[in-house]
Amino acid sequence: MLLSVQCDSFIENGVVRPPITFKRGLNTILGDELASNSIGKSTFLMILDFVFGGDDYVRRSIDIQNHIGPHMIKFTFEFEDGLHYFSRATDDAMNIHVCNESYQSVDVLSKDEYTKFLSMQFKLNLPGLTLRNAISRFFRVYGRETLDPKYPLQSAIKEPMKSSIEGLLKLFNRYKEVKKQKELTEQAVLKEDTFKKAQKYNYLPSVTSKAKYKENEQHILELEKSIERLKTESTKGFIDMETFQAEGASELHYQLKIAKRQYISLTEELNTIEIDQIKRQSFQKDFELLQQFFPEANIKRLEDIEDFHKKLDKLLKNEFKSKATSLQEAIDLVATQIAGLKLQIANICSSPSLPLAILNEYCEKQKKLNALTVANETYLIKENLKQKRVALTEQLNKLILEIIAHTEKDINAVMEALNKLIYDGKRPTHHLTIKDAMRYTFASPNDRGTGSQYKGLIMFDLATLIMTNLPLLVHDSVLLKQIEDRTLEEILKIYMETEKQIFIVLDKQSSFTKATQKILKETAVLNLYPNGGELFGRAWNQK
Repeated sequence: MLLSVQCDSFIENGVVRPPITFKRGLNTILGDELASNSIGKSTFLMILDFVFGGDDYVRRSIDIQNHIGPHMIKFTFEFEDGLHYFSRATDDAMNIHVCNESYQSVDVLSKDEYTKFLSMQFKLNLPGLTLRNAISRFFRVYGRETLDPKYPLQSAIKEPMKSSIEGLLKLFNRYKEVKKQKELTEQAVLKEDTFKKAQKYNYLPSVTSKAKYKENEQHILELEKSIERLKTESTKGFIDMETFQAEGASELHYQLKIAKRQYISLTEELNTIEIDQIKRQSFQKDFELLQQFFPEANIKRLEDIEDFHKKLDKLLKNEFKSKATSLQEAIDLVATQIAGLKLQIANICSSPSLPLAILNEYCEKQKKLNALTVANETYLIKENLKQKRVALTEQLNKLILEIIAHTEKDINAVMEALNKLIYDGKRPTHHLTIKDAMRYTFASPNDRGTGSQYKGLIMFDLATLIMTNLPLLVHDSVLLKQIEDRTLEEILKIYMETEKQIFIVLDKQSSFTKATQKILKETAVLNLYPNGGELFGRAWNQK
């Protein structure tokens, strides 16, 4: 737990304040009877957020940084293995100093290293969860974006509900159950996006609609009939011998097409490393899919090309200069292959026993047939990838909903129990309703008053504190002042009974019930008041 906070800029009547010490349960920052503003109540809560790795104290409290200047916050945690001393400066907020008991620096941690350390100590090192993601939602301080009683899961105004719901599942250690399914879904999305990018950059032919696919199918049938008719109408010698040669020439044309694509691809790789990643990934996947659709194809030939690319991929892991050299060698190899294929085609076409006109017509139609066939195959592949992505997304959402349903039920049950402690079952309870992985609501249908809304937010926080490893709650007076006195008294009693830490701000204590006044006096860790008793010993909101 957090044991103490101190700063040389914390002043009371001209004297540096002693360390502000804390305990388990309720810790109250108490204002004066006049509810004076600008004395540092909410500011101190922002400093607590700063102690736990937050940045809002520096980023949002601009007036303090301007009037006080750079200052060092020193703080102590007590964990199972003993006391840990740290300091963090406002002008070097990305680094946290590990200190001895005199707060002399003995080591420096990055903010990420520091928050990971706290995560381990508070047992918040759960799948997908970070310290800030866990606790920032529960620092409900004026000036932060966590005060909306309709959206208790929100850590920032712009945070999507999906992220808020995921954050809740992570905190309840139920995210691990969806992590694997989410990874499979993300892989399916990546494969589909990669395939689309390959089509966008013309590395694969593109058929954009089912209508175009059917149109291509009709053209394929017509071409197949035309090729068969060409064979039938040709001389017997062509059918017996030249057809084989013509088909050989057509196959060579197809290989030449592939080689030219390789040449273009390799040239692009040499110029653009980013496009290289897209090409290599999609190219490897294409051969796997090709085997599915063409079991009788010349796979050996394709495997040789694939092997060539694997060797090339290994070379590409070297420095840029080595990459460029290796790619140029590959380009030269493919260029040699292209020249060889062109020579073989020229030899066949120059054969005196082969009718050149028929061969050219045959090759042209076969070329169109191959192009349309490949285009339609890529359409089927794209549709298959889309169907897999949709199916996996639906499975993920279904799994999340099942886990959400249990989490929602557990939270609502604890809030119901807390509500009975406060109202003896005579008032309605807020309910968290998570409709799906993207949306949730939080409300009490029969009680929409301002005080009730903030009371519901507090009940949610307390339920989460009880059910998870969340180490603390921070509630500013803006939440508590809206709640009726009798209800506030019962809430404070619950605060006091918790074994974890709760930090609140309140003032005008004499306006509350005597029991509430007693609790506030017993739990006060810092008293702030105007004319010398401000957190920094002075105010700058007056002329």
